[in-house]
Amino acid sequence: MRQAYTAALSAVILTIVGCGGSNFLIYKDAKHYYMTNKSDNLRKVLCDSGDLARITRDAQLSEDLRKELFASMCTQDKVKEHVLAVLEKMTKEQRSALKLAFQNNGYQINTIANC
Repeated sequence: MRQAYTAALSAVILTIVGCGGSNFLIYKDAKHYYMTNKSDNLRKVLCDSGDLARITRDAQLSEDLRKELFASMCTQDKVKEHVLAVLEKMTKEQRSALKLAFQNNGYQINTIANC
């Protein structure tokens, strides 16, 4: 029952916040994070593992954009607004390619699994 309530609440929150914006939710290994999350766990999952480098390469982002995204995401002093600024300056096509690359690398996007 609690899981159903959590899943329903998450769906409502995602609807209110909006999944179409620049920030998006990623889900992997039974954990979910917003791209702008300052969590050390997110940094470990994306940066320390090498996933973000692989994902941005698979998305065929320019080298400058890849470096900027990596610099904004993979720092101890991550600033939500800086990550958002990088994501917002990306074109819709670049964000779509990034989301697809996440999915192709084992992540779910804008989904919270009912574990």
